[in-house]
Amino acid sequence: MNKTLFITLALAFSTLCNAQKAETIESFLTNSHETEWYGQQAQAWQEKVDANPQDQWAWRNLFRATLYHEQFSGGWGENQDESRTADILRKMEAALPDSYVLNLCKGRFCLSNDEAARRGDNIHRAIELMPENVYPEDLEYLAVRLWITDPDNPLVKELYTRSYKNRYFPARIMQFNRNMLICMEPNALYFSNGDLDTEPMKMLQEALDERTDVTIVNVAFLHAKSFMTALYRKLGIKPLDIDVQDYGKYGDDWYTHYEADIIMHLIKESKRPAYFSPTNPKISILNRDSIYNEGLILKYSPRPYNNFDVAMHNVRDVYHLEYLAEPNLVHDTWYTSEMTDMNHVTLLAHLINRFRKNGEHAQAERLYNILKSCVKRCRIDPDRQEMIEQTLEFWNRK
Repeated sequence: MNKTLFITLALAFSTLCNAQKAETIESFLTNSHETEWYGQQAQAWQEKVDANPQDQWAWRNLFRATLYHEQFSGGWGENQDESRTADILRKMEAALPDSYVLNLCKGRFCLSNDEAARRGDNIHRAIELMPENVYPEDLEYLAVRLWITDPDNPLVKELYTRSYKNRYFPARIMQFNRNMLICMEPNALYFSNGDLDTEPMKMLQEALDERTDVTIVNVAFLHAKSFMTALYRKLGIKPLDIDVQDYGKYGDDWYTHYEADIIMHLIKESKRPAYFSPTNPKISILNRDSIYNEGLILKYSPRPYNNFDVAMHNVRDVYHLEYLAEPNLVHDTWYTSEMTDMNHVTLLAHLINRFRKNGEHAQAERLYNILKSCVKRCRIDPDRQEMIEQTLEFWNRK
């Protein structure tokens, strides 16, 4: 009897030791985890919800943990409405109808029969119900969602300004975006692809009124009717008269051709300089012979030109790069910060040799030392780091 009791207690103790403590579920861009971790966190937060069904913070984290677990494991299946994530959303609506957290989560996961959520109504309602001490990531999310669904709303500027003051994005990612922003020609179009090359730049414009002449277009927004209507109006051009159904002939790749046609229409009709983020894979849908590297940003040009001179000018006179050699700041905790830093090496290393051939040995040495310090400071995948180190040394010796 005593032996049985001892084994039972030992197993119970082992289970408690292995059980995860509930943690805030951050964006995977901020702090990435294995799929299993999100599943365990969903269990931990489920216990919190069961203990207090009125705890909005617990529901928020339960929803995010479940969402990521199913997203990374392919658990949604063919019918998202039958997923665990959808089930959490329904239970949340029963426990906290018309709450801030419910409207926030509906913006991230929309049930097929929820027309109001599809229109973006829940975004406006979440902003109305938003608590004063809103989590910075959720504040930034509401800002971008309002920008997509209601781009002319003055609250867009207010939300981005608040998000900037909360220092949501790490300093290095902010500086990377600022370098791209300040080197563009006046009244340029800038096509981005993800959060890291869109949101920080938008914050600089809205919070600091920096280079507001540049029009930011995330390629994903090309499918948002409200955003595109406002964009055509702002640029003073007619909408492209196309039907999505016409792109069915391209099969699963239809959207790349659809997006390419809209991008080229915006560029040609607006007659504005056009730039792309260097991390934007969407440039593959355009004519690569018309894309030129100007340092940390790519420019579209139907005519050849000496882009190396522009890139060297940017490194010499426009970009602030010394931050790459600075020690980590307190709020530079995102694991994506170092990957963004390393992009500078692959984009700029070849200019070391260009500066030397141009007789600008001081600039060549400056750029080499900055990039070398960056590689030495960063701690990413060892194989990738070794490859980047070899690239840097190749251009330094050439």
